[in-house]
Amino acid sequence: MAPGTSVSMTLTLRNTKDSVIRRVRINPPKTGGVKVTGLTEIAEIGPNASTTMNINVDAGMTTREAKLDVRTASGTHSATLALPLEEIIRPSQMSLDTFTSSAKSLQGFNEGKAKFTLKSGGFDRVPTKVLETVNVMPVTSEATWDDEGDGKWAGSISKGAMSERVLISVSADESSGNGTATVNCDDAMITAALVGVLKKALSS
Repeated sequence: MAPGTSVSMTLTLRNTKDSVIRRVRINPPKTGGVKVTGLTEIAEIGPNASTTMNINVDAGMTTREAKLDVRTASGTHSATLALPLEEIIRPSQMSLDTFTSSAKSLQGFNEGKAKFTLKSGGFDRVPTKVLETVNVMPVTSEATWDDEGDGKWAGSISKGAMSERVLISVSADESSGNGTATVNCDDAMITAALVGVLKKALSS
C-alpha cells in the first residue's frame, strides 16, 4: 500500500454473548495518520452471530495498526485493527547488483526460505502473483523469469525513522512446478511472516 493509496479489507464483528448487541458504531481513528472509510452503523448483532463490512484503510508510511472505538448501546470498547504486513511495504527501486549485495548482508535470522509447488499452469503467473501478494517492485524482468525461472523484487518498510529493506527472491522449475521463495529483511520477524504469506500465495 503505497502512500496516498488505500487497501480494501473485510471487517468482521462477532457477538460472543447470549444477548443481542444493539446500535454498533465504529469511530474512525483520530490519531496515527490512518484514515478508515466505509464504516457503517449496525442496528444489532444477534447472540453468537457475526456481521461483516467492507472498509478502506489509508495508512501513513510508518503505521502498522489503527486504534478504534467500538460503541454500542451498552458502552464503548477499544479495538485494534492490524494492517496486513504485505500491504504496508513500500516498493523500492533497486539495481540487481545492489539487491545481490544487500541479500548477502541479510543472512542468518534475516533470511527465510520456503519450498512450494505450483499448480498446473502456474509458472507464468508467478511474477504477477508476487506483485498481487506483496507491495514490492520488480528488480528483474518478466523475460528473465520466462527464460530462467528466477525473479527478484524489492521493497522497504518503515520502523520509526528507519527504513528497513525487504528483498524477495523466487525460483521455480517450469517442468516440475517445484520452487523456493526467499525473503531477506532487516527485521527477522517480518522475514518469517512474509515467507509464510508467499508460500501460501504461490501454492494456490
